[in-house]
Amino acid sequence: MANESNTKNSEMKEFFANHGSKIIAAVLVVMAVVVGVNKYFEFQKSESAEQANLLGKGMSYVYAAQNDSALTEFQAQMNSGKLKGLALAKAALLSGNTMFEKGEFDAAADMFQKSLDNAGSSALIRSAAMHGLASVKIEKADYAAAASLLEKFVGEFGKRTGDLKDRYQKDEPADEVPTVADAMWKLTLVYQQLGQADKAKATAEKLLKVYGDSQNYADKAKKFLAE
Repeated sequence: MANESNTKNSEMKEFFANHGSKIIAAVLVVMAVVVGVNKYFEFQKSESAEQANLLGKGMSYVYAAQNDSALTEFQAQMNSGKLKGLALAKAALLSGNTMFEKGEFDAAADMFQKSLDNAGSSALIRSAAMHGLASVKIEKADYAAAASLLEKFVGEFGKRTGDLKDRYQKDEPADEVPTVADAMWKLTLVYQQLGQADKAKATAEKLLKVYGDSQNYADKAKKFLAE
């Protein structure tokens, strides 16, 4: 029993140490690519062309991996009060990511919350901001708050059912974002950290059922359930 507990605690520490910030970065890389491809097309639909132009310099720094310069530019634009709506949400999201990577967790949380508050109905931005907030809570060992955020994340963006018949017939609903399995796996580990073994087991089982076609997460869930 002690060995089982030690194994899972070790996995918890290893998971958050090795993947905590990398997951945030991966989410935002996806977001940044989408922003880049649709930078003008999307903004001209949902925001003015002026808003797209205000983000342009900062996004150029992002693409060049000059994150500190991007942060300075985004902060200046946000402080100017000119950024609105989705443009503000994107600037705050990318600022939060850089702050997170610097270990400035409180400042990062403020930016992720600002992003969430201004993301409107954009699932990609909302999910990345929520993911960021959950990761901050994990870094600060506030696992109860992290669980609450991850539960909300899975509930809002997870649409797959795990019904294989529907999947084979292409009738199964698709998730709104590609990071639900990751959030569910993190939720499993957070429950374990909270001592909620039944919830951790149930979440791992659901992960295996719904995302069993994802080898990475299926293997993690199987290993967790076998211990």
